[in-house]
Amino acid sequence: MKPDVDRTLQLLAQSLLLELGPGLANDYAQKSALLAALLLSSAAEEWDRAAERRAEENRALRELFRAVTERGVEDAALRDRLDAAARATDASLRISELERANAELRALLVELHAHVEELATQDAREIEARIWDELRRSTERRRLSMQPF
Repeated sequence: MKPDVDRTLQLLAQSLLLELGPGLANDYAQKSALLAALLLSSAAEEWDRAAERRAEENRALRELFRAVTERGVEDAALRDRLDAAARATDASLRISELERANAELRALLVELHAHVEELATQDAREIEARIWDELRRSTERRRLSMQPF
């Protein structure tokens, strides 16, 4: 048997929402069942997209770093680290590895953002705008549909 994780989580959520939860006598228990169903449904959605979302975000951050190393970064050591990060690739599609790489890339993004905020150049403002655009796209990638709720 091959466990189908997202389908199993959805079935558990559905059972809590439509069968078990409504049958509970007390209001607190019903609301707890609803919350558990919501969490299971969200976990199922995240399971299905977990690797793709992280790989896409890692590619986007590396592309941003590739674009900004050519101009606007005055700190040579930071520029070298951005260049190295831009040239790197994800070695594995394991969620834990993608997440580790993502955390490192996001930490570097914070450092880049702090650096360009202190500069009074047009290049710095353009880099800052690209950072904010990527942060918005990242938020969109992480949004849950909240189905069937």
